[in-house]
Amino acid sequence: MLNFFKKNSEDYRHNALSLAKTEAIYFPSMALLIGISTLMTVMVGALMVGRNEISIGVIAEFVLYIQMLTFPVSAIGWTASMTQRAATSQKRINEFLLQQTAIKNSENSILANLQGNIDFNNVSFTYPHTGIQAIKNFSLQIKAGEKIAIIGKTGAGKSTIVQLLLRMYDIQQGSITYDGISVPDIDLNSLRQQISYIPQDIFLFSDTIANNIKFGLNNALMSRLYKPQSKQVYTTKLKVFR
Repeated sequence: MLNFFKKNSEDYRHNALSLAKTEAIYFPSMALLIGISTLMTVMVGALMVGRNEISIGVIAEFVLYIQMLTFPVSAIGWTASMTQRAATSQKRINEFLLQQTAIKNSENSILANLQGNIDFNNVSFTYPHTGIQAIKNFSLQIKAGEKIAIIGKTGAGKSTIVQLLLRMYDIQQGSITYDGISVPDIDLNSLRQQISYIPQDIFLFSDTIANNIKFGLNNALMSRLYKPQSKQVYTTKLKVFR
């Protein structure tokens, strides 16, 4: 990560210095050329006035014409700079928009109506980009209606278990099933639409609280956001695994 940061910092420094040098040359050059043009106009005009070929008013006209051309000419460099900045920003956006996920539906994916029975069977998982093994030979059975709390120190694999349930990654060993159906066999949209997930890093959009709550719910009713639908109390078992 340090080498990655150094490389990108060096690339940014090189590009920033190149842009600063270009602007340092272009804008003073434009100002110099405009100044020289004005001086030449006044000088040639003075000579022609001395020979009674033109009047002083004609000189003033040409000076005004030069001043009118000053902004369009100097704006060429400014516009080119803004265009390059915009192109670079668009390139970064395109890298994100065109990103292809490695997790895809299988050819025979199932639109399953999940009941909540979850089974981890001897699951092992290693993060492909770091080589860190987060889970090794992990087994767990959760019945529909149960509440499970998994506690442990940082890096023990708690978040990894949740991400595997959502199929953010594919496991290397073992199996994870919902109601006896293997996770890779379930349609991704169907799977994730039936699971509520609150990550550790919370992101709030610059919008109302209600719109943040109902994000992702196309047919959410405002009444459900403020009024409980039922006063029935559900009791479930709580299992804690260390």
